[in-house]
Formats: sequence, structure tokens, C-alpha cells
Amino acid sequence: MKNLICRYKDKVLESGKETILCGIVNVTPDSFSDGGKWYGTDKAVNRAMELIKAGAKMIDIGGESTRPGSTYVEIEEEKNRVVPVIKRLKEMTDVPISIDTWKSDVAKAAIEAGVDFVNDITGFIGDPKMAEVVGKSDVGAILMFNPKIARPNHKSSTNFPSFGGAGAFTDEELKSFEDMDIVEVMKKYLSKSISRAEENGIERERIMLDPGIGFALTKRENLKLIDKIDVLREMGCFTFLGVSRKRFITNILTENNIDVDANKEEGFENRDEASAALTTIAAYKGVEVLRVHTMKHHLLAKIVADSVRLNEVIEDVNFKPYSL
Repeated sequence: MKNLICRYKDKVLESGKETILCGIVNVTPDSFSDGGKWYGTDKAVNRAMELIKAGAKMIDIGGESTRPGSTYVEIEEEKNRVVPVIKRLKEMTDVPISIDTWKSDVAKAAIEAGVDFVNDITGFIGDPKMAEVVGKSDVGAILMFNPKIARPNHKSSTNFPSFGGAGAFTDEELKSFEDMDIVEVMKKYLSKSISRAEENGIERERIMLDPGIGFALTKRENLKLIDKIDVLREMGCFTFLGVSRKRFITNILTENNIDVDANKEEGFENRDEASAALTTIAAYKGVEVLRVHTMKHHLLAKIVADSVRLNEVIEDVNFKPYSL
């Protein structure tokens, strides 16, 4: 398959190269993964710079937890959490910054603060004004398939908060999604996302697509969407994948009697090591950007996987005999 490009502002990313690790910084008091560890401007900025120093080539800033059971954060509060962090980071680094929000007013403030990508977990479906806001700018867009919106009555959707999207799909479409293969649901959902983008002047070269791993999906569906990630590239866009510390990973480990207790160092380490195993798979498959919580395990995993995938351009080496 031909290589793709992704444009943002005056920059261009090319596929077929090393996978980019995007470090997560949750400026929230209730994140499922870090429990508010980086809540506050100074803590968030310091964490972002730590991730960059450790190998992150992109940073994703979020001011609202979207975990199961989370609550809505008012727009002004969300802006107050993320805008100062973005402004500070833009003064300190050239690494691209994305804003993780589905609210157009927050996205607009983040764009004005200098953000490079808008990472919308509803794929321009939740807030009808989002595509217009991004379209009036020159930033890139990360559009996620949101199963909560596509299948609001599905058992896996009941624990998630509302992400808007009322009226985006007809009753007939929503009914058809209930029994449709999850890969087909994703394709139909993201086709609508891309249409909204293009209607607002956002060409596919400014878009990354995210399969929405961990959002109102069954265990098998999560695994299938990772396995079929190439479908997104076939839609003509970069792929953006977040699997770090997702619940289905802990479920797999628990079934195999492996400690996943987040209150214990070993349990937390096991979660990250298992997450990195998926990074190996994703990087080998050529996923352009991987969204992760830590760098150590994921960096090692993606370096090795990239080396296998890019073996034709890797510098060849003749090894010397082992010395005793």
C-alpha cells in the first residue's frame, strides 16, 4: 500500500517510517490510569517534558476523564485546565501537541493557544460545531470511532457518559449498528466523520483515524479492531491507536492468573508490559501514532517492531564472534 502523509499547520508527517509515540498527560483529578497525578499546570507541564525526554514525539493533553463512570466537565473548567498547559509547552518544545476534547469551545481555545491537533473522541459527531472550528484553522484532526454513540443501547455503553451526537445517525442506522460486525460499524461511523471533515474543508491529509479501543466495546471487539487496524489506512488516513492500560488487557492478564493490582508495583508493571506487547504488534503493523501513558516499555517495544518492519532500510551489520 502506498505511503500516506498527514499535514498540520506547515508540517508534514509521512507514513512508512518509525512509529510515533504520543505521551498522555491527563490534567484531571479522576483519570482511570493515574488518579490525578498530573492535575495542575506545573505538574502537567513537567510530566509532558519528562515524556518528551524519555522518547515521546507527540503529547496529548486532556482536561476531562472519559472513563466509565466519569462525569461531565464544564467547558470553562476544561479550558482552565488545558489552555495554560498548552501555552507553556508551546514555549518549551517543538513536539506537536494535541488537545483531547470533544467540545468545540474547548478546541477553539486550544487552537488559539497553539495546539497542533484536535483529538476528538467522537470523530466530529458529538459536537456539531467541532468540524467547523477545526476547518477554520490549519491544525490536524484525530477522529475516533465512538461505539457509545454508534450503539447507545449496547450493554457495553451503559457505563459511559454521554458524548453528544444526538441526531447524527437515523434511527434506522442506529438499529442496523446493533447487530452489525464491529469493523463495519467503525467504517460507517468514520465515513460520516470524514464527510463532516471534508464538508468543512478538512482534507484526508489532515486526518488521523482512531478505532476507539476501550470505548464501549466487548473484549473480543477490542481485539478484533486491533487485528483489523489496516482498515483505517485503507480509508486514506494515518492511524492513531490508544491501547495503553485498557481494561481488556487487565482482563486477559487476570484470566491467566497474573497480578494486575494497580496498588502494587508488580501489578502496575504487568499492565504496562502487557500494553507494550500491543505496541509491538501495532508498530509492526505500521500504525503511525501510538498513544501511551509511559515511555520505557513502549519505546523498547516499538524500536524492535519498527526494526523488523523497516528491515530493508536498516543499516546492515556483521557481528563479531563472542569473546569469552
